[in-house]
Amino acid sequence: MRTILAFLVLTSGALSACRGTAAPAGSAAGAVTLAPLPAACGATGAGVSGSHANEPVTEPLVTFDTAWQIIRRTHWDTTYNGVNWLAVRDELRPRAAAARTRGELRVVLADMVSRLKQSHFSIIPQETADAATEKGGGGSARRSGGALGFETRLVDALTLVTHVDTGGPAWRAGVRAGWVLDSIRGCPVAARVARLPRSLETRRRVLMAYQLTTQGLEGAEGDTISLAFRDGTDAPRAVQLSQGPAAGQVVKFGNLPPVRADLSWQRVRAEGRTVGVIRFNIWMPVLAAQFDAAIDSLRGADAIVLDVRGNFGGVGGMSMGFAGHFLDSALVIGEMLQRGVTTKFRANPRRIDTQYRPVRPFGGPLALVVDPLSASTTEIFAGGLQGLGRATVFGTQSAGQALPSVPERLPNGDILYHAIADFVGPTGKQVEGDGVIPDRVTPLLRRALVEGQDPALAAAITWAARQAPRPIVP
Repeated sequence: MRTILAFLVLTSGALSACRGTAAPAGSAAGAVTLAPLPAACGATGAGVSGSHANEPVTEPLVTFDTAWQIIRRTHWDTTYNGVNWLAVRDELRPRAAAARTRGELRVVLADMVSRLKQSHFSIIPQETADAATEKGGGGSARRSGGALGFETRLVDALTLVTHVDTGGPAWRAGVRAGWVLDSIRGCPVAARVARLPRSLETRRRVLMAYQLTTQGLEGAEGDTISLAFRDGTDAPRAVQLSQGPAAGQVVKFGNLPPVRADLSWQRVRAEGRTVGVIRFNIWMPVLAAQFDAAIDSLRGADAIVLDVRGNFGGVGGMSMGFAGHFLDSALVIGEMLQRGVTTKFRANPRRIDTQYRPVRPFGGPLALVVDPLSASTTEIFAGGLQGLGRATVFGTQSAGQALPSVPERLPNGDILYHAIADFVGPTGKQVEGDGVIPDRVTPLLRRALVEGQDPALAAAITWAARQAPRPIVP
């Protein structure tokens, strides 16, 4: 049985079918087409067609027909989201036959999957999927494996620094949350964001702006990059940063590109209570044991907050095991709907800890923090616990891209990443489209960031602390 993923693939080499709006299936949403980047600010990395785009292609129709047939066979909706799939083949097949290079064929394939106007359909170039080099003891790592130690989000047309890793390259250089990132290597960040269609719905714009900015910031450990910021007082700051070691562990799952998995946790005091905060960036098996250990360490906490902002998803089935840390019975957190088959995602209540001692799932208050970069498995998990009334959600509306999917190798070596199912939450509501709408909407505010505050996380921690039972005083 294939491992089902619900993982929004965002790579510099992926030709994807990101929809122009967050409308549900069947809407008039279109695929996103980026305007050309100014010549002075050439795209970084391999570009959307991959570094081997100019290589000759052999038997392009074999690859095209294979991709078309896979989707015809596995798409859960026999109407293909209202698209005449036979007509798509008849229209695009001559273009595929005329393709002379790998890049030309990829453009045709990307056009084909974009016609479905749904998330989790993309063409990943072979060189991107296989991007791994031997490092140290034989583990794999991407060339662009460095880290600058800060995160950004698009807020009111500004690319803001929203988080800075204490002790990382950016922190040591004085960069702080709330600063505006104006340029990367002399290229205005606004020029990158301007490539996005004005018709994009806000969540999609935030998501794709993040992708464009991240591509510009990529580099190998030790590489130096010049950045221009405006600090909290809007004073210009020119900064030279050297890429440092990235946190977490590089993992390669099947034939998808390598990704970095990272989990951290801490205890904080609020309202006289102890709240555990766990943050992880992806749903990959390597983090399962770390999550178990974090929960074990926090069993004595009064409440727990899971910060899953920026978590693009991963292995869908992990949502059931993680949910079992917070649900004491095998409740259904959602259903995966394939063609003629419905699979219930049931929580797997945890009865023993990492030392094989009997325990019960954590029963204290639980809060989750999401944002437009929370996608796929993250939405399945957060939406399921929210729908069951087990968790209260803070932050801003999630991506609304939550179709279970799988990667398959095509004859030309590229990867067809394609959705094979729809997913509905415990209330029967489709997760794709609206995604997870927070119970307490807590938007990012530049002023708060400059003051060293994290409004969404702070609100979640305060709520969780106040919900915790108080000891009875005689």
